Amino acid sequence: MGNSSLCTADSIPATAIDRIDSFVLLFPNDEWSDSSTDADLDHIVARLRPEISYAQIITDNLRTLSTHNADPSGQISGFLYVPDLNQNDPCQNVSIDYIPGNVTRRANLPPTDFTLIAIAPWINAECTQSFLASARADLARGFLFFQPDNGTDQPPPVSSPVWGLHDGGRWKMETDFPVYAVPGSTGAHMLYESSLYSGNLTDIPFGHDISELPGIDPRDYVRIYTELGLSSSSSLPSVWVFLLIIGAFLALLLSSTSGLMHLIQRRRRHSLRRRVESGQVDLEALGIKRLKVPLEVIERLPVYTYYSEHDSVSAGLPDLAKQDSASAVESNLNIRPSSPGSMEDKITSARALSQQSWPQTATDGAKSSDPILAHRFLPYSQPTCPICLDEFQSGSTPIRELPCGHIYHPECIDSFLSNNSSLCPMCKKTVLPVGYCPTKITNIMVRRERNLRRLRSRITVPDNDTETGGSTVRSQLQNWGSRISRRVLRQPEPVVLASTSTGMELQFQPQEASGRQTYIGDAATEVRQPGWRRAISRVFPGF
Repeated sequence: MGNSSLCTADSIPATAIDRIDSFVLLFPNDEWSDSSTDADLDHIVARLRPEISYAQIITDNLRTLSTHNADPSGQISGFLYVPDLNQNDPCQNVSIDYIPGNVTRRANLPPTDFTLIAIAPWINAECTQSFLASARADLARGFLFFQPDNGTDQPPPVSSPVWGLHDGGRWKMETDFPVYAVPGSTGAHMLYESSLYSGNLTDIPFGHDISELPGIDPRDYVRIYTELGLSSSSSLPSVWVFLLIIGAFLALLLSSTSGLMHLIQRRRRHSLRRRVESGQVDLEALGIKRLKVPLEVIERLPVYTYYSEHDSVSAGLPDLAKQDSASAVESNLNIRPSSPGSMEDKITSARALSQQSWPQTATDGAKSSDPILAHRFLPYSQPTCPICLDEFQSGSTPIRELPCGHIYHPECIDSFLSNNSSLCPMCKKTVLPVGYCPTKITNIMVRRERNLRRLRSRITVPDNDTETGGSTVRSQLQNWGSRISRRVLRQPEPVVLASTSTGMELQFQPQEASGRQTYIGDAATEVRQPGWRRAISRVFPGF
C-alpha cells in the first residue's frame, strides 16, 4: 500500500484491525531436529489445545494507527515478542515498570526466519521511536501498542495528540509495517502471558503434562503465536461509497426527470382535452384516434321519409310556396354551374332556408307521417345511400340526416357510426357534437396531435395566392392538411366521385374502404413497440 493509505485526522485507515487471535504453538528446535525443510517443520508444528495453554480472541475496542504496508490478504501473523532496546537507551530503565523481565524477546525465539508481531507500551515519544526502530531492524510484520494505564476502553482515536511523536506524522511513512493499538489492560495481559511462554517446555503452564505426551521433546519451543485480522471497513469514501453516491444521484436525477415529464404530459393532456371540448381539434378528422358515436347521440339525429324533388313538387304543394322557396334558394345560395363556392356554405344556407320555409318539416319521422325533407334544398342530389349503394325509394324509404346534410339508411349509418367511425363517410365531417371528448386522453394521442401540428406549421403559402381568391387558398390548405395527415398516419387516399350538376366535388369512401383506414390504437401501438421502449415510455412519457 502507498502513502495514500496513511491515517489523517478524524479518519480511520482503509485497512482497519477487527480481530486479534492469540494461541500457543509447539514446534521443534532446528539445532537438534531432523527436519531438513520448512515443509517438514510445518508438519511438526502443533497448536496446543486451549484447555492446557493460553488462547485469547479480541474483537472489541481495537484501534488502527497506521496501515502502511498492511497485508492486502487481510491477515497478518507472527510470533508475539517485545523488541529489544539498546543498553544505553534511557527507555531501557523507563520500560522496566511496564514490561515483565522474562517476557519473550527476539533471543527467545528460534533462529529460523519466522514472522514476528511486536508488542510494547506507548510510554512516551522517545521510547516509542526506539521500539519502532528495533522492530524495523527485526523485520516485524506488525506492531501492537497500548497505553500503560490498565484501561479497558477503546484507545483514543488516531487524531488524538496521545499518538503524536512530534514529527508531523513522518513515523507512519518511515515504518514498514502497520501499527495498531489495544486497551491498556489487554496489552498488559498479553505481555504477562508472553512472559509465561518464553522459557523451556517444562517451565510453561502444564509443561510437565505436555512433555509427557508421545513425540514431545523437552527441548521443543512453546511460544505465543498471534494473528491480526484486518477489514476494509472505513469511514473514508471508498470506491463503493462513491459508486453508491453516484447511483443515488442518478436515481434522484432520473426520478426528478420522470416526475417532471409526467407533469408536462399531464398539462398537455388537459390542454388537448380543452381544445377538443371547445371544437378546435377533431381527433378522428386528424387521424389521431378512431372515435365511435354513442347511441344517445345517434338517436338525436333526425330521421325522415325520403321524397325526391320531382315527387315533392307533384304532391300538391302550393305554387306560392314552391315559387317562394325556389326563389329563396336561388337568391340565398346563388347557385351557378361555374361558382367555386364552398360546399359547406351552400349546405348551411340551404338547411337554414329549409327550416325557415317549412318549419313543420324538420320533425322526426315518428312525429309526422308525411314530412317535406330539408335535404331537398341542398345544392346537390343524393338519390342513393353511399354505404350500401341502394337507391332511395321516394315516399317510402326512411333516411337519417347527419349534421353535414348527407343522408343514409338508418340501419347503415347507425351501424357505421357506432362501430366504425364518427365521421361522415362522404365529407369526413364529424357527427359528434361540439365539446364531445373521449373519456381518456392518452400520451400517444397528445404526441400525434403535436407532431401533426408541427408539420402543418411548416406549410407556407405564397402571398400572391391570397390575391387570386380565398377559396383557392382554402382548398389548397385543406388538400395539404389531408395529405400530411394521411402521410403521417398512413391513411389511404379518399375516393373522389364525379362532379354533380352543381359543379361540386364530393369525397366518398364506402364502408369497406373506411373500415380499412389506418387508425392505430393506443394499445396496438404499445404492443408493436419493443418491451424496453414501452418501459421507457411509461417512465419517461413523451420521450
